[in-house]
Amino acid sequence: MKSKCLIAVPENASKALEAQLAHRPDVQDLVDRNIIKDPKVAPAIQQQRDELEKRKIEDSLRHKIDHRPSPETLVEQNILKDPKIAPSLQRHQLDLERNLLHDTLEHKIQERPNPAELVEQGILTSK
Repeated sequence: MKSKCLIAVPENASKALEAQLAHRPDVQDLVDRNIIKDPKVAPAIQQQRDELEKRKIEDSLRHKIDHRPSPETLVEQNILKDPKIAPSLQRHQLDLERNLLHDTLEHKIQERPNPAELVEQGILTSK
């Protein structure tokens, strides 16, 4: 005697499934979002295209690595810190440079002529 095992699916579960299926994205949307491969293109062609894309990225990265600037150039451009200075002293050197710059600018601001002197020298015109 054969017995069939039937699973009873609640009514609301089947309605929920139907609602989900009704709102699922179409195939073209899934292809556009790179979730599935385009079914119109042969798998061999897709594989070759993917490998070509990987090789292009590899070549681009290899070119960028081969042509990156030397550490000395980066130090000259103030991108890297000078390796001759101990890391514990680099922060103090940076603070010292900032303080020197601040003091220099403060001195220049204090020494600048006032507007009346500039009018006397003919640099500014009086209103």
